[in-house]
Amino acid sequence: MNEHILIVEDEAILYRRMKKILTKEGFDIASYTPSVAEALEKINLKKPDLVLLDIKLQGEASGIDLGKILYNEFNIPFIYVTDYDSDMFFARALETHHEQYLVKTKPRINAGELKRAIYTALKRHQNKTEKTQNDIQKLGISGLVNYLDIIKNFSSNDLTRKMVLFEDIAFFTSDIKFLMAYNKEFRKNYIWFITQDNQIYYLKTSLKKLTDKLPPYFVRVNDAYIVNLSPKFFDGRINNHKISVNNEIITIGEAYKDNFNKIFNRYYYS
Repeated sequence: MNEHILIVEDEAILYRRMKKILTKEGFDIASYTPSVAEALEKINLKKPDLVLLDIKLQGEASGIDLGKILYNEFNIPFIYVTDYDSDMFFARALETHHEQYLVKTKPRINAGELKRAIYTALKRHQNKTEKTQNDIQKLGISGLVNYLDIIKNFSSNDLTRKMVLFEDIAFFTSDIKFLMAYNKEFRKNYIWFITQDNQIYYLKTSLKKLTDKLPPYFVRVNDAYIVNLSPKFFDGRINNHKISVNNEIITIGEAYKDNFNKIFNRYYYS
């Protein structure tokens, strides 16, 4: 799909020149738009991927007024293309969070500079959007109610996975002794976790792969445990080498001690 670009420019001849340049690049260009009012009408009908914005426009509202709206209300990237080359106007434009500030070079438009600015702004906005989507924190984890080879024999109505909030998980572990204490069978290539109601669920993964997917209040304390440091489960420290989590005594591994202390000090004064 070709990116849709809105050019808000009060000089028709400059609009036509920019449209010609960008149409050759494969962009979809909106019709002539010389004022903020007309720009808002078009944005509400079809949201552009980018706006090229003059500062001096028809009507009382300026391009800087529109820039504020584009940033605050629509999250549309925009580039100023203007006659105003003074520090005063540039300083005012900076407050609107524009992508680029280009000064017109009449009677021609610097086609190369314009295209590079557009591609840069579009790519930057794409990266920002993708990062925002990736940064959305998951609410919890989907835990297996049993091992996969056992689950495959369940009936079609039996629950095979349970959705558990991170805040309700005391710790993740691969410790065999922990399972034995609960009379559970041990299988390789699985880890397990326990919830606030003492339910155990399984994950076919490793602690190493899981670590980066967890909220920041989870910390790896040794080769076999990742624990929840929230007061809901974290009972406290036992000297400098052990902690109690959900009444489970866990040793802090030497290789993990510095990182544990760093995370601990982030959440607790000591």
